[in-house]
Amino acid sequence: MKIFSYLILLIFTANITNAQNPISYPKDTAISKPELNFEVLWHTFEDNYAFFKLRNIDWHATYQKYRPLINANTSDDSLYTVFSQMLAPFNDNHINVIVPGIKQFKSVKPSQFVKEFPTDSLRNEFWQMVNSSLSQKHFTALQYAGPEFNHVPLFAYSTSNGIGYLRFNRCFVDQDSDNVPDAVVAGKLLDTLFASFKDVKSIIVDVRDNIGGNDEFAYEVAGRFTANKVIGMHKKTRIRKGGYEDFGQLETWYTEPKGVFQFTKPVVVLTNDKTVSAGDLFASIMRELPNVKIVGSNTRGIYSNMYGFTLPNGWLISLSNERYYDNKMICYEGIGAPVDIHVLNTQNDLLNMNDPVLDMAIKELLKQK
Repeated sequence: MKIFSYLILLIFTANITNAQNPISYPKDTAISKPELNFEVLWHTFEDNYAFFKLRNIDWHATYQKYRPLINANTSDDSLYTVFSQMLAPFNDNHINVIVPGIKQFKSVKPSQFVKEFPTDSLRNEFWQMVNSSLSQKHFTALQYAGPEFNHVPLFAYSTSNGIGYLRFNRCFVDQDSDNVPDAVVAGKLLDTLFASFKDVKSIIVDVRDNIGGNDEFAYEVAGRFTANKVIGMHKKTRIRKGGYEDFGQLETWYTEPKGVFQFTKPVVVLTNDKTVSAGDLFASIMRELPNVKIVGSNTRGIYSNMYGFTLPNGWLISLSNERYYDNKMICYEGIGAPVDIHVLNTQNDLLNMNDPVLDMAIKELLKQK
């Protein structure tokens, strides 16, 4: 499973432990334990990280700045602080430092959505506002499908006057399942709920604040919106211990028709800068379909699977070692999947109890009738 961004520490730890990768050692290993852990982290990034240039990181200058701070007397807390400081400028949510069962650092990219809705309470109010806005627009009461995660069902769906609405804020059914069987289960759920969309003229797919999951899930959903096999994306993996621009063979992934029937009428996908990881991917592969437009704001721009490894002291580290491209070979890492129409949610929406992103989606779909 692609390890996603906002799981609790224990779940994250369990996932990354199941996907361990080789680490890189310095030439001189006859050094103290704190120094060895620093060197292993630095060298493993040096040999595997895919985006030093894109993220304007001079990794060798970073070494020169922070290496003198580490010696035999460096405490665990001090080492953790140094790691956090040297990795913070990456703004890559797939970079993590985890002290198992104790604490976790994530190199978080700033988010407009989080700035507007910084607490769980405000984000709950946001979704209450969205639901109220749907009701005001005469959508039927939301129905739900799939198991809950963090008390939220997998799928929510509804219809109103020929428009369907589908929402999912994660790209997995069961976080403990392997990618392919998990996507199969998702497909069965989609087959059932898509019966509600058989007679609608357009669909809104809401993936705002989607925490990600696995790529196969994203393709399973996207396959409901195409009758033809089309290129979804390309990706390549950095060659371990090669140069910064040395990557393996390009892989091509396709979006293929899925389900009992495919909905090829107009579709609008709603995104924001908390649509992340496999959520990024879903928005990107939907952009390749001729019947789809994206409304909202660019997604997070964190596409790569995580390269997870363990330091000699048992700390868990992850980094991004893959580059994803669209069918024109454009990489949207750090940028996110672009939108066709830019609309932001703000706290004012809570006062108005109205969702301007949803409004714009409906306006766009009505223009296409």
